[in-house]
Amino acid sequence: MTTPLDIKDIIDANGGRLIGRTRLQKSAYFLEAAGVGFGFDFNYHYYGPYSEDLAVAASDAEALKLIRLAWETSQNGVPYAVYESRSDQSVRLGNARREEILRILGNYDAISLELAATAHFLAQNGYENDPWSETRRRKLVKATDDRIAKAKRLLGELMI
Repeated sequence: MTTPLDIKDIIDANGGRLIGRTRLQKSAYFLEAAGVGFGFDFNYHYYGPYSEDLAVAASDAEALKLIRLAWETSQNGVPYAVYESRSDQSVRLGNARREEILRILGNYDAISLELAATAHFLAQNGYENDPWSETRRRKLVKATDDRIAKAKRLLGELMI
């Protein structure tokens, strides 16, 4: 069973700070895919794999003051979430593989994470022969050649 502490653990493993709801969702998705997650279930959503349980757990973690959620605004005027751990110490022992995955994800932008997670999810759910063509079809504007190349490189680094 997933809990609000799982959200705190994800943020702690990410150095105590995680920027963006998309990054939180995709980070949790890749932790699950690598077998070091917390048991969140994911379904396909407009932005790729999405877990309603994760969204609820994040809200609960904030309400319980395990994490801080602040809203900032990009240069384009778009609001985004900033999640921070409420303490410097993790509640539970860390996991080196989780930290490695989050470190790798930190080297990529949110759109690359979204494309990589979408292709990975589709490959596991009926599009195993060509998940990238389906990803391009579903994400026509975002799926540029450069971004797809980054997403493929990301999956290669994750080795999942």
